[in-house]
Amino acid sequence: MGQDIKKLFEDTPEMGSREMPKGHKSRFESKLDAEFKKPKSNVGLMKIAASIALVVSLGFAGFYYFSSVDVDANKINSMADISPELKKTEDFYLAHINYQISKIKITNTNRAFLESYFVELGVLQESYKTTIASINSDEISEEAINILIENLQMRLKLMYRLRAQLKKLDNLNKQQNENNKA
Repeated sequence: MGQDIKKLFEDTPEMGSREMPKGHKSRFESKLDAEFKKPKSNVGLMKIAASIALVVSLGFAGFYYFSSVDVDANKINSMADISPELKKTEDFYLAHINYQISKIKITNTNRAFLESYFVELGVLQESYKTTIASINSDEISEEAINILIENLQMRLKLMYRLRAQLKKLDNLNKQQNENNKA
C-alpha cells in the first residue's frame, strides 16, 4: 500500500502541472493565525514590574541594614566592647566557668541537685545582661565594670562550690554502695 508520493505526482500529469490558486497561501496563513492565535503576552511589562520590585526591595533592605548598623555600633554586648583588657578578664572567667561546667557528669542522682545550681547560675547571667544593658544607656563607669567582674567571680565561685558538693555527693554514694555490699 505504501506509495512514493513523488512517483505518484510524476505518473499523473494533471497533479504535477496543477498550480495553487492565487491568494491560497495568504488565506491559508490567515486561517492558521485565526485558529492558533497567540494571546498577547505582557512579558515586557512583567520584566519592568519585576525590576521595580527588586529595586524597591533592595532599597528597603539597604535602609534597614544601614540604619541597624548605626544603632548597634554604640551597643555594648560584653566587656570586650569596652576595652581589650576587660575582654581578657571576661574571657578568663568565662573559660574557667565553662571548664568547670564541662567537668560535671550529669546522672539521675545529681540531676535535681544540678538544676538548683543552674537556676542560680541563670539568675547571675541575667543580672550580668541587665548590667550590660544599663551600660548601654548610661556612661561607662568603674562601678558598673566592678559589678560585672564581681558577677563573673560569683559565677565561678558557684561552680567551684557545685563541684565540691558533687564530690561530697559522689563520696557519699560510694560509701552507701560499699555499705550495701557488705
